[in-house]
Parts: sequence; C-alpha cells; structure tokens
Amino acid sequence: MPALVAAVVCTVVLATACTGSSTPSGPGGTADSFTFALPAAPISLDVVKDFVGNTMQVVAPVTEKLELVSETGEVSPGLAASVAEPDPTTLVYTLRPDVRFSDGAPLTSDDVVWSLKHAADTAAGAQTAGNITWIESVTATGPLEVTVRTTQPVPNARGSIAVVGFVQQAAFGRAHPEDLGTPAASPVGTGPYRIAANTPDRITLERNPHFRGPAPRVATIHFTFIPQDNSAQLAMRSGALQGAVASNLKTVDQWRAIPGTTPYEMPSLYTTFLTMDTTTAPLDDVHVRRAIAHSVDRAGVLSAGYGSYATLLRGLAPPGLLASVAPSTDAVDAFLDGLPQYDLDPAAARDELARSAYPQGFTLDVPVITGNPASELVVQNLARNMAGLGVTITPRPVTSSQWTSTVYAHGDDIGMQTMALVPSIPDPSSVLGAVTGRENIRPQGFNLANWSPPAAEEAFRRLETSTDRAQRWEASQVLLRGIAEEVPYLPLFGLNTVAVLGDGFTFDRPPGFFDLYINGSWVHALTAG
Repeated sequence: MPALVAAVVCTVVLATACTGSSTPSGPGGTADSFTFALPAAPISLDVVKDFVGNTMQVVAPVTEKLELVSETGEVSPGLAASVAEPDPTTLVYTLRPDVRFSDGAPLTSDDVVWSLKHAADTAAGAQTAGNITWIESVTATGPLEVTVRTTQPVPNARGSIAVVGFVQQAAFGRAHPEDLGTPAASPVGTGPYRIAANTPDRITLERNPHFRGPAPRVATIHFTFIPQDNSAQLAMRSGALQGAVASNLKTVDQWRAIPGTTPYEMPSLYTTFLTMDTTTAPLDDVHVRRAIAHSVDRAGVLSAGYGSYATLLRGLAPPGLLASVAPSTDAVDAFLDGLPQYDLDPAAARDELARSAYPQGFTLDVPVITGNPASELVVQNLARNMAGLGVTITPRPVTSSQWTSTVYAHGDDIGMQTMALVPSIPDPSSVLGAVTGRENIRPQGFNLANWSPPAAEEAFRRLETSTDRAQRWEASQVLLRGIAEEVPYLPLFGLNTVAVLGDGFTFDRPPGFFDLYINGSWVHALTAG
C-alpha cells in the first residue's frame, strides 16, 4: 500500500536570496549555498521513524534508493544497475559497482539488506513498514546482489520498495540502534549530499565528496523551519531566506509578486479527506457520517483555501490513480461521475441526522492541524454548518508533529481526522490499499475508519494480490462505491504543488512532484543564474 502521509498539505516555494544577501552564481550555474524553509522540523532524519514529505525532501538527496519511481509508475535505475524477476514472488537486485558512502566506505549488499529490513521492522515501529508488509525475506545473495522474496505476487512491488528503501550504511545503523536519525547520529548515505549539521534551528547538507556522479551545482543546502507563510514571505523579502514551503495554495500569487520569481506548477496525486472511526459513537452511525458529509461546503472551502490549484475529488481516488487499472479514461470518468456525491445540503444533513441515533445532535472534538487549510477550513466550516442541527463540533488545535504521532499510533480515540496521503506510485493501491483492509487497522496502519465489511475486505485482497488488470479495476470500483455509500471517509480535494524560483535560480528541467519529495532529484536540476 505505497503511500506517505503529508501532515501539512503544502505549496513548495523555492526562491533565491541568500541569508543576508543573494549568493553570486559561479561558472556553469554553480552557487555556494541555497536556503530552503520547511513548515516544521523533521521529527527524525531516519525516514522510517518520520515517513512524511518534509523529511523525505531533506533525506532523499542523502540516502539513495535502489530505483527511482516516476509519476506514471515507471521505475529507473538508482543504486541497482538492474533488477531481475525470475518468478512472480522474487526480485533480484544487482547493485552498481564502485558506489561509496560519504565516509568513503563501499556500498555492499549487506547495507541494502539492513536498510530494507529496517524499513520493514514493525516491531520497532517503522512507519514505512505498512508499504511492504508482503516482504517475506531479504537476503544478500552476492557481494553486490540482493534477493527479495514476497509472500504473494504484488502489483508494483518494485515501485513500493523504491519509495521506502532509503539505503543507509548498515555499520552506522547498527552502531546507533536507539539514536539513529537524531542530531547525534545522522544517517550516512551514498547520495550527492551528506548531512553536515542537524540542529533544532537548521539542517545543513553539503556535497558528498565520494558521490559517483556529477556534483550538484549548489555546494551547500540549508533547511530552516518557518511554520507560517507570511513570516516566510517577510523573511524572503528581507533577504534572510532563500526559499520556503508554504502551507496555503492561496498565497501563490503573493509568492509570485516577489520580484524575479518563476512559478513551476507540479500536478500531484495528493488526496485529502476526512476520516471517521466507524467503531465508536457517534461516528459508528452511517446516518451521522452522511449528515457530516452533507455539512461540508467542499466547493467553498476549495475556493477559499486553494483557488485554481486544486480540484474536488469525486471519489477517494483521483482519476490518475485509476488509469493503471481502468480500461480507459472515459471509463474512469463515467464511474466516478456515477458515485454518490456529497455537496453542502442542509436539508439532506437534517434528514440523515433525524434517521440516526442522535436526532437531537451530539458533540465531537476534532483535531485541527495548525497552518493546514485542508484541516483548519474544513473543520471550521463543518462546525459552523452543523451548529444549526444541534451538533457541536469543537476544533482542537494540534501541531503537525502531534497529528503525525496520533495518526501513526492509531489508538482507540482516533475519532475524526483530516488526512492527506501522497500516493507514491500511480496505482489505486496507493490510497485504497492503505485506508481499507483489516490488516491496516493497527499502529502504522491508515485504515483510520476501522472499516472493513466483507465485500470491502474481499475487494481489498484482490486489489493487493491480483496481477490481473480487470480484476483490480473491479476491486477498485467495489471499494470506491462502498466508501461513497457508507462514508467511512469523505473525499475532499486533489491538490497540486507549485514551486517558485527567483533571483536567477531556475530548474534546468521541469521538476515533478516525485523529484521534489520522493527521489531527491530536484537538487540536480537546481541552477543559479
């Protein structure tokens, strides 16, 4: 179920003013430094402990993957020079020779085996483990050969491994079983950068002198942490900041107004939705869930929060996720258009509430992620629209880190959450395989609705194990139809990402969402004017 959690649905903004002044460009578009602001500091630089987009953006240029995965699902060589599939449940990775870690030590199959087992370690609470639960064994079958066996045929197994398999130096990882990822023990990788410093205020990457490929043009990348857009914009205008990650797509025009900027809009498969625990009152009542669904002004929130940089979801999967299994794009559109839709409808909400076990209303506390429009605006809108029905929705502010901890803990008090998943491969399993199925009702599992009726469970199994396209399309339809009818989840918005470069910095090729957040390849495209 390859997906990663986005605690903050963000616009990515890159701009160019050095700390205090702009960095002069050198020959060939080189620069001494580039500073990039994130909305929150990573909890850990060991991705398995903090599997969110912000952390991956920092770590991907340091710890490479076996393969790179594109927005359309294709995989291409990374640390693996080639991959063989001798049978439906076996992958054999042949590693590139002469790859070295940033401390000069050679990459071996032992490093890959340790890294994949680390990513799959459910006992240690690996947040990446849910994406590769089907791995049966990982074995070094040669100095530069690793064999992965799966419990069953798995669609897109290589893409899933490519997303979570951040390859670290095994010796360093074993030497730091408790503190790996902390400032005292930053991961050691083979990528174009190494971690030079990790403090509460800043993370610094510098070029890896042992990187096998061309050196990136920027010598040093700093990541700083500014949670609010307006503060980041002020810092950028003053020359104290080179870039920022904004949480509000409505601010794109404000970023564009900063002199010398160039926007890059990157379509993504970002999927935002409300989750409702179907096993605890009052959300265990389907009529309550439908009343809630009819009380969110999705179109109004989209306009207020995102402008033209988002679309309303017609089901809990954007069309791009279904293209790999559906017979055609027309078939996708026809199916999604036929699903029950929940627009703001006070009369329908009142009718559903009257049919529930709570006709006089109820109270519900809902966490709100500070600085996240998909959370703040939706919950505030829901509270306002349900007040007239005798329902009291109380928004409870939480930080992105608090929210992430709650979601991954998947406790009995999960209640209602605003959720964003970033599909790591363009396949319905990226979302539907993550939020359904009994096996995902657990810590590190994303079936936060605790929803798994028999028909959905059977469809989940087919989606996850079948390699037949028609069967997987039928399973996807069963799950999407069940979600639309029983409303364990309320689809909200599909969001794009917008990158803005300025003051002479550009991308030498149009970047994709995966370049920025998954593969780390944006650092190779960054060039000074």
